[in-house]
Amino acid sequence: MKLCLINNLYSPYSVGGAEKVVERMAKERIKNGDQVVVITLAGGDSKLSQQGRTVEDGVAVYRFWAPNIFSYKNLDKHNFIFKLSWHKIDILNFWSGRIIKKILEQEKPDEVQTHNLMGIGFGAPRVIQKLKIKHTHYLHDIQLVEPSGVLPWNHERDSLWQKIYSWIMRWRMGSPDAVLSPSEFLIGFYQKRGFFAGSHHHIITSSHHHMILNSERRAHNPTTFLFVGSLVEHKGIRVLMRAWNKIDKNAQVELRIVGDGKLKKEVEEWAKGDKRIKVYGRLDEKALAEVYKKSDVLIFPSICIENHPIVIDEAHQFGLRVIASDTGGVSEMVRLEDMLVRPDDVERLGMEIERLLNC
Repeated sequence: MKLCLINNLYSPYSVGGAEKVVERMAKERIKNGDQVVVITLAGGDSKLSQQGRTVEDGVAVYRFWAPNIFSYKNLDKHNFIFKLSWHKIDILNFWSGRIIKKILEQEKPDEVQTHNLMGIGFGAPRVIQKLKIKHTHYLHDIQLVEPSGVLPWNHERDSLWQKIYSWIMRWRMGSPDAVLSPSEFLIGFYQKRGFFAGSHHHIITSSHHHMILNSERRAHNPTTFLFVGSLVEHKGIRVLMRAWNKIDKNAQVELRIVGDGKLKKEVEEWAKGDKRIKVYGRLDEKALAEVYKKSDVLIFPSICIENHPIVIDEAHQFGLRVIASDTGGVSEMVRLEDMLVRPDDVERLGMEIERLLNC
């Protein structure tokens, strides 16, 4: 079988969990004897670089530059007016659809699985349908309702702009043959807004959800806490910082922070006042695995709507306990030994950290 995966970013230009899912899926299907094609955006700084077809670990990867006023990877660097203009072009971008159509006609896959399409063009679903190829769409986040992908954890009513944008996205996405989601929450989020009415819906579980029992780690009270994620407001890093400030200064405990983002300098300055805190910055997969192995508890303090955070899966894979914000689909992931807290509840988060230290 030949499978085509379409995602806006792909290794080595990965940023979030969606890229990890796509890369793992590609490698697993190759191991199973399938042929895999990936269509993604070029990642170099020059429009003359990183374009065309390459073969990477047995995967045929097509990269191209989608016509727009700047690259998708630079979206966060611009103000609201430029972002709005960028999104208008992205929504109505038919040129990328032509490029994708040409690749699909050449490769002739048995199935196309679309993932995050922002930046690579929302014309892909209609192209796939016209070519009569089996189409599966994989849900990662709420970007089809809110372009930024960020809504507060207690969001209830969509704004007028979000309703208009949702209507456009329903039209652009159509009804794939199947829609996959790692959480019941996200399927319900989109069904409530009328998406994918003619599609089959499936909840999928990752092969990485298993927990590795580590008796040596369980033999002592947890003393090493870990944060892995973007250092931005909505991922709750400031909530964690305020909660950590409430912990006994004499407690024998360590906090490791892995990630990069707009608040990195603020986090580094804050960490200078406490020798128990270590800020790593962004780590590759191998280095991150070493940090997981030496940690006891993952803290996931997000204050936005989440689907199925990969970092929680990774923490379970390495046998860590988890203290997580109860937002979106997170409650579907936790184990009996994990703890859920209300997002933005600084007091409760600090109490749970101290409770583990003293248990």
